[in-house]
Amino acid sequence: MTIIEQIYAIVKSLPQEQASEILIFAEFIRVKHLNAQESIAILDTSTPWAELVYSLAGTWGQDFPSLEEIRAELGEDILRESF
Repeated sequence: MTIIEQIYAIVKSLPQEQASEILIFAEFIRVKHLNAQESIAILDTSTPWAELVYSLAGTWGQDFPSLEEIRAELGEDILRESF
């Protein structure tokens, strides 16, 4: 008996709700492996390192405050105060 036949026999004996959970899990596993393969394919391309770095540069720029924003919240000039 193949693995597919074993899975089918088990799922066939389950109530509809549990069989639905198995289907959702199987789809999750399929998508997970497809995404992993796509990531490997992207890394295997002959993109030069510098080009990859420049393509990613600034992608988190909106997530972090700038130094000026941090200073403005403190109400003081950090650099001058440290001297």
